[in-house]
Amino acid sequence: MAGAGLTLDDPAAARAVAAIARHAAAQRQGLVSIRADGAAVVIASPGETSLLMARLPVSGSGAVPEGTYAPPEGMPPEAAAGSSVTLRGVRGALQLSTGKLRATLDRVADAPVDVAWVWPAAEAAVEAVVSRDALIDALPTGEGRLTFSGADKQVVLQAGREERRLPLKNRTRRRKDIGTAVAFDQLRPLVEAMPGDVAIGLADLRPLTVESGPVRGMLVRGAPMRWRAPEPAPERPAAAPPRRGAAKRPADTAAAAERRRREAEREAREREQELRRRTRAAQAAAAAVGRAMSQVDAAADGAGQLGDEAARTRLAEARAALEAAETSLRTHLDS
Repeated sequence: MAGAGLTLDDPAAARAVAAIARHAAAQRQGLVSIRADGAAVVIASPGETSLLMARLPVSGSGAVPEGTYAPPEGMPPEAAAGSSVTLRGVRGALQLSTGKLRATLDRVADAPVDVAWVWPAAEAAVEAVVSRDALIDALPTGEGRLTFSGADKQVVLQAGREERRLPLKNRTRRRKDIGTAVAFDQLRPLVEAMPGDVAIGLADLRPLTVESGPVRGMLVRGAPMRWRAPEPAPERPAAAPPRRGAAKRPADTAAAAERRRREAEREAREREQELRRRTRAAQAAAAAVGRAMSQVDAAADGAGQLGDEAARTRLAEARAALEAAETSLRTHLDS
């Protein structure tokens, strides 16, 4: 049964939505979030180290199929978008169609993911506007560095010994160089979703951002972001028991097994990260206690030379307490 549907008659919107769906399909546990926002719809793909989102105007009476959806396995990576895109809720899932791209995304939550909070609050030190097509052509593969050259007023892309430069399309008064390490393979799909010239935002203490019209992208270095569906999808009525002699559909069995595998992998990663965090904390605390005992020993030697027995007694008590703390911390490292 068909549900809420929305059609956007805009080639730029179709390209952005198709890019968001492909971005989600390329993530470890990809999600596509759809949220109504006044006279617009916010569609986003929050990944572990990147975010791609678009705020697209909505006209007409089409209903926004709000929710959080999981992309299917094997989505065509280069399926061309058309001049329009349709998003429709069908039997609890989301049907996406544009150009040659047809995909059905399973609903994982009724509420969309809130991605607005993650956009950097601090302003960029410099916004360098470059041609979208020139940037796509200049992007190398692998990892490297993206730098704003204040002296030349250019964006410099470096990967190994390869260096490419792009002239700016805007004026900026900044003269000091600033740059960041970047995975160019992750930056490319964000830029490909852009409708026009791309504004690259750079600052020392914020992620790398790219923006063009209603489309935004962000790359994060360091710890992966963890996204959670706001609420579980309502339980569906139990399916009727299979008729005698009927076998389970292989596609359903494979999809359920894949979901269980993904959930098990996610839980294993979270347990491993928590173990590493506790180990680092215990090691740092034990090292600090060791330094404190050395300082207490030095103070006790000084008190002995002064003949201050009361001070030596208190320092001996402090050292005993530190030894007990060190023993307690070692249990965390041994467990």
